[in-house]
Amino acid sequence: MRQIKLISTLLFVVMLVGTTEASAQNDNEYRSIVQVSFFPPLSTNGKHATLYTNDFSFNMLVGVSKNEQAFAFAGLTNIIGNDATGFQFAGLVNYAGGEGRAFQFAGLTNIVRGDHAGAQFGGLFNVAKEMRGAQFAGLVNVADDVDGVQFGGLFNVAKKVRGAQFAGLLNIAEESDYPVGLVNIIKEGEMGVAVGYNEIGTSSLTFRSGGRVLYGILGFGYNHRAPRREAAAIVGGYGAHINILPWLRINNEITSENIGVFSGDSDTFKTGYALMPAFRPVRNIEIFGGPSINFMQSTEEKMFDLFPDNNIKRRTITTKNGTPKLQQVFVGWQAGVQFIF
Repeated sequence: MRQIKLISTLLFVVMLVGTTEASAQNDNEYRSIVQVSFFPPLSTNGKHATLYTNDFSFNMLVGVSKNEQAFAFAGLTNIIGNDATGFQFAGLVNYAGGEGRAFQFAGLTNIVRGDHAGAQFGGLFNVAKEMRGAQFAGLVNVADDVDGVQFGGLFNVAKKVRGAQFAGLLNIAEESDYPVGLVNIIKEGEMGVAVGYNEIGTSSLTFRSGGRVLYGILGFGYNHRAPRREAAAIVGGYGAHINILPWLRINNEITSENIGVFSGDSDTFKTGYALMPAFRPVRNIEIFGGPSINFMQSTEEKMFDLFPDNNIKRRTITTKNGTPKLQQVFVGWQAGVQFIF
């Protein structure tokens, strides 16, 4: 009983404070230091909650307001008609119909219909018009213009990016010089298909896409030295251009190659860094090639013949199930031709 009386007293005081603040305003706008809400209209701001500008909001389920100035918490959703400032925390969704100058944290989605300065942390999605700061989403970030960074678990979408995009799979933008994703669809950027070959006998067909500086690599390969059943390979990685002349640049690539990927029991992979000068004898054709340093590992003895004779470090260890595992660090090379479109 004492707890119920204490809660009732606190709610009464909060309502009184809110009412006192509201009385100083005109009929079209209300101000409140603190809003406490269960869900509309069960709120200290009552049926006029959509007209209130609050300093602090504590909403058990859903909170509704015109503006939030400092802090808003909701078990499910914060719905802010105009501007959001400060911090917003929601179990599901933060929504602002105007601009945001805030840090937003939501279990599912943060949405700002106008420009946003600060950061958005969304379990699934973040949406803003112009983003000045950072977006972190478990799946997707969407913005018109970005002056900062986007981190998307799956992909990022933007128009003009002055900063960087990091995506688990895909970046989409009109302009973005620094996209980090396996696939990057950049309107003002570059895409190409390359045919390559490396020191262990893998021929590859890769799709390379990105901006003026950073790009992603994704493709398939075939190793003619491996047993036929284990010959298929998948290749992925990231690269960076050092642009020197219109017809000359240096490509820096970090790639990983998994051989026997479709055999079902393959455990052979190679990862490495390559430094490759690239020449363009004509506008859409690029010839590249250069040295690499690599680490390669396999638990299949029939794949050990793929390992080069030269090595910096080589060792064989025994796994828990008694099979040998060969590991090797070595200097290699790769070369290829790319058609740019």
